[in-house]
Amino acid sequence: MSTKPSTNFDWKSITPSDSPRTPIDIMADPKLRRLGTPELAPGDQAFGFRRPLYDFSSGQQVATGDTFDLLSRAEEKPIALIFGSYT
Repeated sequence: MSTKPSTNFDWKSITPSDSPRTPIDIMADPKLRRLGTPELAPGDQAFGFRRPLYDFSSGQQVATGDTFDLLSRAEEKPIALIFGSYT
């Protein structure tokens, strides 16, 4: 990924007005660039985490009392985690 801004593109034109950084600022920051660099490869052991499970079928967050444990679930079968934005 290049950290050199294109001289033919106005980066501010695609940056929200309340954002303190443009995409070029983000690409130039080594700490932020590292976030986009995978540290695990296929077949590596996943990081362990456990999170509570909720039921949203009523439109409200309702605790089920169950938890999701990534490592124990990964022992059963392969897992794909998908993270996205809903904004």
